[in-house]
Amino acid sequence: MRRALCALLLLAGLCLLGCGTPEDLPVVRLDQLDPTLAAGYGGITPRPVLKVGLSTMMSPRASLLRYGPMLDYLNSRLERNVEVVLGRSQTEMLDLLRTGGVHIAFVGSLAYVRGEEEFGLSALAVPEYKEEPTHRSLILVRRYSGLEEFAHLKGHTFAYTDPVSVTGRLYPEALILGLDESVDRFFDRTIFTISDDKAIQALDQGLVDGAAVNSIMYGQAAARDPDLDRRLRVIASSEPLGAPPVVVSPHVGSQLAAQLQSVFLAMGEDEEGQAVLQSLSVDRFVSPDPAWYDPIRQMADQVEAGR
Repeated sequence: MRRALCALLLLAGLCLLGCGTPEDLPVVRLDQLDPTLAAGYGGITPRPVLKVGLSTMMSPRASLLRYGPMLDYLNSRLERNVEVVLGRSQTEMLDLLRTGGVHIAFVGSLAYVRGEEEFGLSALAVPEYKEEPTHRSLILVRRYSGLEEFAHLKGHTFAYTDPVSVTGRLYPEALILGLDESVDRFFDRTIFTISDDKAIQALDQGLVDGAAVNSIMYGQAAARDPDLDRRLRVIASSEPLGAPPVVVSPHVGSQLAAQLQSVFLAMGEDEEGQAVLQSLSVDRFVSPDPAWYDPIRQMADQVEAGR
């Protein structure tokens, strides 16, 4: 797995050097790293393909490192060749799910809500972190910036993550509207970092004065860098929001969708699955409850009405 993952990272890095159309998105085929994955037990019958989309709140390199054990696990449990499609944004991944360009994907909560409304996207499983299937949006500033509350960020620079992100865009926009301010004129300048780790880095390095990030991603970043909490601090936090789910394209048949869901829900029942969960810092995967995403739907309606 280590050798395969190193090669996978190298291939992804080369693919990401340029930009192109959705058809040119980086695709990593695990069977090209290990030819035995492409054959049946007799080395003759090719295995069907499962295209897994990664459009997470981390950089492509961090995503591949994080999800490598999961991809290997799906290979072994489903007896399918896993092709990893690295999306450059949530919007791009939604387009691939809409057209069947990927079969399943790890997407943000707002992307799921929009996909569900627009083309019948379904959630297969939701990760639980610290026994909760939710996360929050955090508004961060540097600890000694003198910015004590969100209103103090008016006229300052700010980092959003993805345009289709509840934690990285929708929540701060709702806060702006709650102040009776204009979303387009509140900040002096804004940037989109696409991933949470880059938003945290931009704030930490002084490129922006504030940032909106996912609480789970921030917690994991702080665990890797214990000094982070001494350099940055939270000045606002959303209510609990449904965690980013594993979703399935409407082009996937019901039998395969049910098989995929069973694999995720049973992941903690064997030693290999437990190791995968540990690598993801996830307690378990659980069946989705639509009510977990109601606050996101309400917030989206509020921001849309206030524009």
